[in-house]
Amino acid sequence: MVNHHRALPLPKGSLMTQAWPTYPAPRKLALVVSCVDYRLLDDIVSYLHLDNMTNRYYHFAIAGTALSLVEKLRKDDFQPPETGDIENYERANIQCETDLMKLFASWKRTFFDQVKAGLILTKQGISDIYIIQHENCGAFRIYLDKDIETKCCQESDDHACTFGAEIRMHQWYAVKLKEELKRDWECVVKLLLEVHSQDSVQLEEKCKAIKHQSASSDLKDTKNEKPQIHLLYMTLRGEVIDLEKWESKDSPLKVKEKKKSKKSKDTKKSE
Repeated sequence: MVNHHRALPLPKGSLMTQAWPTYPAPRKLALVVSCVDYRLLDDIVSYLHLDNMTNRYYHFAIAGTALSLVEKLRKDDFQPPETGDIENYERANIQCETDLMKLFASWKRTFFDQVKAGLILTKQGISDIYIIQHENCGAFRIYLDKDIETKCCQESDDHACTFGAEIRMHQWYAVKLKEELKRDWECVVKLLLEVHSQDSVQLEEKCKAIKHQSASSDLKDTKNEKPQIHLLYMTLRGEVIDLEKWESKDSPLKVKEKKKSKKSKDTKKSE
């Protein structure tokens, strides 16, 4: 019997609008990157089954998902741990943002090692990457700020306001990770699959060097082989939101509106 994963109705007055992913269902293999949170494991499996991915994906779980894999944090997200705060015990040796990014750098190397294994086993047959963020993520509270979910709302009691701020935060990190993966994918594939490549510790430095070689035919040939990257957000009830479609009135990610306003200014100048 098929277990259909249905979206649940949103509360009235919510800043969030439900939007099912509009991308074509993947036909090949995928890499799924999600959090280690145990509360949504069954919901993730159920959603991927609905998305035509049953037994056709490699699953990499890491605390915070995109938070742990981006090159830098969103401005002012990191707050030093308070003395005696039990929830921040993991941050005992993390006193500044630099310390945290060093920790995440080691996790990122592990991630790329797993990507390498997936690429080898599938003969580079990974066509899609799922980045799945989720509501009430403990990694954001432990590593950034224990009040991270309400800081954008000035400690408001309005659930819709708090929920919207939380989604915007996850959206920022997911979009950032997608940008970095798209930017570096050809370099990552090329370097990870080199027989005599060095340890993945120097992966980012190598990618920067390769990107300066604009005449490289190898990179041009693999341009069309980039996987499709899907950004999803899952609530604690298993509801799935497409982060690339979602935006709220005060969302800082309304790129289209910014471009239009800039264009209108340029038009006025020309007139």
